[in-house]
Amino acid sequence: MYLHIGGQKMIDIRRIVAMFKAHPRKMNKSNPLRQYYRPLVLLDGMDEGQIRCYIVTEECIYASPITLETIIGRYKRLFSSKGPVQRL
Repeated sequence: MYLHIGGQKMIDIRRIVAMFKAHPRKMNKSNPLRQYYRPLVLLDGMDEGQIRCYIVTEECIYASPITLETIIGRYKRLFSSKGPVQRL
């Protein structure tokens, strides 16, 4: 199954290692995500001021403009009895 994390990007949920909320005031200070030693990928040409959450995968760290709460809601819907929301 794949999870939409913003823009045109969908990732395999089996590759997700962790998800973190971005703290705007702490972004310029020491970033604890550096401990993962993975490249940072900004989605769809966004700048660092638009980052709402980080999704750490086996390959890289994605910076998403979508809130962590929304990403988690999408993740939970993948496993709910209703399944993903379908649009007409």
